[in-house]
Amino acid sequence: MRAWFLGAKGAQLGTAFLTTEESGASTLYKNAIQESKETDTVVTKVFSGKPARGIDNDFIHNMNRYDDDIPDYPIQNQLTNAIRKASAQNGDTKWTHLWSGQSPRLARAVSASTLMQQIIRHTETLI
Repeated sequence: MRAWFLGAKGAQLGTAFLTTEESGASTLYKNAIQESKETDTVVTKVFSGKPARGIDNDFIHNMNRYDDDIPDYPIQNQLTNAIRKASAQNGDTKWTHLWSGQSPRLARAVSASTLMQQIIRHTETLI
């Protein structure tokens, strides 16, 4: 809601819904989001070749030195596909993408309905 008061016309709330009960995100991914804070996220193109915000990890740290040489999407996305899948299958968050918005700590393990009710109530108190 702060974004709205600062002049934004809209906001993406994807991260908030990633940790809901209905989300198809893995437990590993949900836990990573819930254990993160704002300072743990970075904008990177190392996984896909397109800039996106995610939770910082070893893959990002190791690949950042090659930032100028990373091919654009979809090439980089294909090149990193196998390592991302293997990392996720092995329960390892160090080598896979963990996309997240700027405020992962606000994500909660509630139903999507409860989350929507909370968003509506919060919005109504601000208007």
